[in-house]
Amino acid sequence: GIVAHTRISPLLSSDEWTDVGSTTGEDASSDDTKQVPDFLWENTPRRETKAYRDIVKVYSHLPNGSNLLDCKWALGRLFSGSCSQSKNEDKNQQLLATLETHCFRGLDGFEAFGKSVNLFDSTEKENKKSTQLLDILKKTATVVTAEEPDNWWVVKDAQANGAGGIWVVGPENAADFASSNQMYPDHRYVAQRYAWPPVLFGGRKCHVRVYGLMTADGRAFVHQGAFLHVANDPFTTSTSASGGKFEDSIHITNCCANSDDDSKFAGEILASFDDATEQGQIRDGQPVIPLGQYFPSIKACVAAIAEKAFPFLQGGRANRGFEYLGMDFMLSEDAQKNPIAYCLEINAPPSQDTATGLPHAENLHDEVIRDLIHL
Repeated sequence: GIVAHTRISPLLSSDEWTDVGSTTGEDASSDDTKQVPDFLWENTPRRETKAYRDIVKVYSHLPNGSNLLDCKWALGRLFSGSCSQSKNEDKNQQLLATLETHCFRGLDGFEAFGKSVNLFDSTEKENKKSTQLLDILKKTATVVTAEEPDNWWVVKDAQANGAGGIWVVGPENAADFASSNQMYPDHRYVAQRYAWPPVLFGGRKCHVRVYGLMTADGRAFVHQGAFLHVANDPFTTSTSASGGKFEDSIHITNCCANSDDDSKFAGEILASFDDATEQGQIRDGQPVIPLGQYFPSIKACVAAIAEKAFPFLQGGRANRGFEYLGMDFMLSEDAQKNPIAYCLEINAPPSQDTATGLPHAENLHDEVIRDLIHL
C-alpha cells in the first residue's frame, strides 16, 4: 500500500536497495518485465504477488498470520480456556495475565453468553468494594477511587476494526443492549471481562500500543518503544450521571475513536519499556513515560501468544516470513500488587501511519520499522 511504501522505502539505503515496487504486481505488463523482489512487504496479500510470494528472500507475512493473529475471534479462541494470572515457567517467573473470554455469534449467542454469566441479573449488590486506582502520573494526578464494576464485559465485533464495533456491557444495560439491534446475526463477537483495576494516566483510562514481531522459526520479539493511548474523559465506574449508560469517552481508549474530539484527545504519548528510561525524560520535545515494570508481563503474554499460535503458522521458512504485530495492552496489577498487562487485541500488521502526524510519533514508527528491517 501507499502508506507502507512511503514509510519503508526511505528506511532502505538507496546504495544497497533498488525500489522495484513500480515493476511488480499490477504495473507489470508481462512476465518478462516483472522483477521478483528480494524483500516483499504488503499489508494484505494480493493476487498480483501470488506468483512470486513464496520465492522472495523475505516476506512480511506468515502462513495464516493475519487470519489468526489479527482476528479477535481466533485470538479469543486461543485463550478462551485461560483466565486470571498464572506464573510463566521460565527462569524469570514472569507474570502472564489473561482475561476471561467468550466467543459467540449474533444476538442469540450474546443472550446465551449473558445467561451463562448472569449478565441479565440487574439486582444491585450491597457492600461494593472501592479501589484506589494507580496512576502513572503519581506526583501530579488526582487520586481516583472507584467502585469495582459488577460483572462488566467488553463486547467486540470480531469483523470490525478501528473505532466501531465495541461496547461496554454490564447488568445496568445488558437488556437494553440486547434490544438495540446493534448485533448482526452472521457476525462473530468476542466478550472479554472488563480489566480491573485499570492503571490510569492523569485520571483517565489508558492502554499501551506495543510493537512486536513473530518469525517463521517461532521466535517472538517486542520493541521497547511504545505509545500510550488515553480516553477522552476522567475515569469513573458510576453510571448514574448517564442514566445507566456507559460513556465511550470514559471507557474507550481507541485512538481512532478519540481523535475526533480535538479538545480532549491526548494524542500519541511516547512510552518506553527500557529500564534506563526515567520519569521526565524528553524525546523529540515530548515526555517519555517509563513502563519498564510492565515489560515482564507483556513479554510473558507475547511468548504465550507465540507458543499457542505457532502450530497454525508454520510453513514460512522458505521466504523468511514474519508477522509484524501491533498489540494493545491494558495495564493493571494483581492481588499482590504486581504490575501486569492484559492483551486486548492484535493488529497484524498495524498501520504504518500515525494518528497525529507529529514528529515524535513519526520518528517512533520509523524506529520500529528500521529495527524490524535490521533484525
